[in-house]
Amino acid sequence: MEILPAGYSDFRSKNYWNRFFNILDKKNFEWYGNFEDIKNIVYECIRNRYNYSNYNDEKVNLSLKSINKNCILINLGCGNSNISYEFFEDGFQNILNLDYSEVVIEKMHNKYGDKMRFINIDISNTEAFDKELENLKREKIKNKNDYKIFFDKAFLDAYLSCEENEEDVCKKNAKNYFSVIFKYLDIGDIFIIITLAQNYIIKEVVRNIYNQNIKLEIFPFLIKKNTNQFKYHPFVFAFYKSNEKNDFTAKFINLKKNINVISIWKLPQEIKQTQEHLDLHIFKKGKRITLDIFNQKINKCEYNIIIYDSNNLNIKYNTVLIVVPVGYEFHSLYSTPEGNEELAKKAQTKRLLLVMKSNFLVTENKEIEQKEDIKKKNDICQDTYTENTNFRDDNNVNLNNYIKADSSNNLKIDSNDHIKINSSDNKNIYGNTNQDKYYENNKFYSDAMLNNNTYNELYQDRNSINILLDSIKNDLKNILNDLALPNSNDFPIMILNEDIKNCKIISHEKSNYSTSIIIRDVLITDEFILENFNSNKKIKKKKKNSLNIKDDILSLMEKNKKEKEIYFKNKEIYKRQMIFSYDPLTVQSELIYTKKDGQQINFEYIESASLYHIYFCCSFFFLIDPNFVKENNFINICILGGGTNVLSNIIKDIFYDFYLSFDVIEIDETVKKFYSLFSHEVIPNEKHITNYIINDSYEYIINFNKTQFYDIIFLDINNSQNSYLKIDDCKLYITCPHIKFLNKEIIINIKNVMKDDGILVINLLTRDYNARKYIYQFFKILFSSVIVISSNKKEINEVLICSKKHITKEKIFCFKNNLMKMIKDNYDKWFLNFDLEEFIKSVKIL
Repeated sequence: MEILPAGYSDFRSKNYWNRFFNILDKKNFEWYGNFEDIKNIVYECIRNRYNYSNYNDEKVNLSLKSINKNCILINLGCGNSNISYEFFEDGFQNILNLDYSEVVIEKMHNKYGDKMRFINIDISNTEAFDKELENLKREKIKNKNDYKIFFDKAFLDAYLSCEENEEDVCKKNAKNYFSVIFKYLDIGDIFIIITLAQNYIIKEVVRNIYNQNIKLEIFPFLIKKNTNQFKYHPFVFAFYKSNEKNDFTAKFINLKKNINVISIWKLPQEIKQTQEHLDLHIFKKGKRITLDIFNQKINKCEYNIIIYDSNNLNIKYNTVLIVVPVGYEFHSLYSTPEGNEELAKKAQTKRLLLVMKSNFLVTENKEIEQKEDIKKKNDICQDTYTENTNFRDDNNVNLNNYIKADSSNNLKIDSNDHIKINSSDNKNIYGNTNQDKYYENNKFYSDAMLNNNTYNELYQDRNSINILLDSIKNDLKNILNDLALPNSNDFPIMILNEDIKNCKIISHEKSNYSTSIIIRDVLITDEFILENFNSNKKIKKKKKNSLNIKDDILSLMEKNKKEKEIYFKNKEIYKRQMIFSYDPLTVQSELIYTKKDGQQINFEYIESASLYHIYFCCSFFFLIDPNFVKENNFINICILGGGTNVLSNIIKDIFYDFYLSFDVIEIDETVKKFYSLFSHEVIPNEKHITNYIINDSYEYIINFNKTQFYDIIFLDINNSQNSYLKIDDCKLYITCPHIKFLNKEIIINIKNVMKDDGILVINLLTRDYNARKYIYQFFKILFSSVIVISSNKKEINEVLICSKKHITKEKIFCFKNNLMKMIKDNYDKWFLNFDLEEFIKSVKIL
């Protein structure tokens, strides 16, 4: 007879369990290990059972005495496990076993009935369960037992299993279960749950303890036998009655007994990280984990290590280490699984280790955590589980494990510490110096290749690959040995043959919205010159006596390029970048500046424009012509997602003589603080007005009390990573615009605040064809006309220009002519990397 359940609901069926235990007959079934696996944790819980009370004398006594086993142990959902007998053999004499399967109760009573009690009871019958625990409370007093242990081994995991349409049933079951036990959980008692800690369990644990005077401790543990039996590793959840209420923290005790106090809202992340890290040494194709190597002495995250297990079939090495040059952390080869797979194939390795210098300090901010707790508490109360990213089951979420260094510079893991760090320096992982020519052909260079004169000059730069290589050897040798797959002796260390950039962190602050924000400068002189002035593209020469304005413009643009080449010659060229630590692979804002011979820096707004910024500026010519500047009319502009104001400053440079009034909307106060790092301190242009408004862009539009006000509204707000819009059970992945703006209500509000001849200009960024198609159709329905301007192959951004009025082909013709006249009259203020012919081809009416 089949004993596998037909569905999750079978786990809550008495008939299913009766069949299950009849089939097993005398063979016991152990879920999640046996007593020896958890014995030390149970002992620790017994010693700590007064830690959250005011019984200070008891705390001292318990820490000094042997384990007190004078208690009542209530095994909830005992099944046919032998663990109650193992407790008995260890000295726990008063044991009560509860289960609603009369079959298993009878079998277990026949087996161990002379040593302990067995009661057939349905725990979902709250009244009967409550009555039974009331009797036990009186029994404890009568028998002079010192405390109670409520023990649940895998029962809750089964009890709360549910189908998609049964969430309310399980939510109710969890509430009743926890409320009855917490009612009888006294100071000094312990409630222990052995669980796989999947998201549906964590959700109900958090939901049911957040408003209780209950403290939680979490212990990951390893099953000594049959370790591959389960997909997830089990945990011990220990609950204690506390004198305090609503402090929203829990203790996470890792395998080396280091204690980490965490917010209960961060419990899903901590569990996921631990589960992944327990599998760290197991090779699994496609697995990608990121480790943060944290030096506690200087309060800094010094390195990031990415572990990637490839799908490669052509294997030469079990493990290869590649050092990522400073400034290349965001290159797709390093920052994406696809890039990692490409590197692994070139290196012919099963496991790829990518090591890079970290730019991100790790500091605590209790105020931010408290704000997060309040918000997430409300989410739990309202059962908004699917919208809470901490509870989302996302297999793409990276593991961020903090590894600390003590004062002797010996690095040690502070979380998920089951990894054994080899303190011996005898093992050499850098011995493979004779790489074959395959690597040279693929631009790979081994450690030994760095010793020639060509590379020695890099030592003069503190961020050179050589210095990084030396520091990795000194700081990470033992950790890297431990992260390598088995049988990876003498695995090679490599670098890619790329130019090395200077990189400097100039500011770092905590943020309520993005954890922390980093501003950094990256030297880009060579690549900027190569990209803009060493192009092989031939410029068409103007024909004699030609009346074609396009020919004139192309000649003027070539002239501009030659003048700019002279201007940029002998200057250091940098990019100033803003990065959010929650999404460190995306540059949120970027600005080019130049510097020469120690002089003051000069921001090059026009040359900083990305392609979609250029297209944003071009959209003005749907509203203006070259004579517009003479009319002294202000153009009212709203930028939703203002960031560091780079876009508004680009527009001000391009349209210097125009009257411009900006409302720049930005949600993050910390971002506003960085505005001065991205702008000149110059004499203000009286024709330009800028209001930098801290507000949620969505709320700003909803509550805006003027109609027919804005000439142009720019929408440029990104979603978080892996965000999607669900349409007809299809997930549409979208980077920009934010999915909050893809609903009819907010767009109608935007149209109300736009002038009749105004335009909405949108940065559209998605690699999902179906998402792009959906967005096209969405805006076509709501606007009379939608123009799409596609980017070249270098960028995948597209710009949508939405108008309440019908845009004819004649209007498009006028738009192009207005643009060309502007460029002709102001060629020296136009974009260096603008391709006029490509642009004209790419403007289309949807």
